[in-house]
Amino acid sequence: MLIRQLAYRIYERSLARGIKQSAVPRCIALVISDSDLIDSASLDKLQHFIQWCAELGIREASVYVSVTDHASISKLADCIHRTFKDAGFPGKVVSRGLIADLKGDKPCTVNVSIGYGGKHELTNALREIMEEVRANKVDVEDIDGRAIESHLMFKCEPDLFIRTGEARLTDFLIWQAVYSELYFTDVNWEEFRKIDLMRAVRDYQYRQRRYGS
Repeated sequence: MLIRQLAYRIYERSLARGIKQSAVPRCIALVISDSDLIDSASLDKLQHFIQWCAELGIREASVYVSVTDHASISKLADCIHRTFKDAGFPGKVVSRGLIADLKGDKPCTVNVSIGYGGKHELTNALREIMEEVRANKVDVEDIDGRAIESHLMFKCEPDLFIRTGEARLTDFLIWQAVYSELYFTDVNWEEFRKIDLMRAVRDYQYRQRRYGS
């Protein structure tokens, strides 16, 4: 056990040195599911995840919790809100129209979306724009990408998009993540460690971003 722990620390330090030699993503997105957040330990790991991001120099993180049991959304939002509020993280928790502001002075801002995916976000943005058109505040000819972006709930454009435990995407940030680098890991959230985040960041640094070209 001691040998394994020592080897882990050596590997972690080696990864950290390599990461510092290149630019880290400014903003990342993480996708987990409601089944991953079954106890206080899994909620606490969200805190640790943001702390790890801050230590690596990542300035903003958006966490999406995909939901299978919609009846649990409000309860889950309350639990996550308390978790981040107690930790003093800035940002917001969004769940189907519920927005709770979180204030703090941590170097990494976190936004959490619970069951509020990209389809809902785009639909609401377009609805707001059409209301402005009806009110003669906006001309149809003036509706462009910037107009849509101004009505989106999440303003970040993640450089790195991490999906734990699966090899498929959700509809989270479908507008903002169009040029994001995608990283899939078969490591479940329960087993996710700082070293797994560092591997994702290192993989990102090895890639040549093309931004759709």
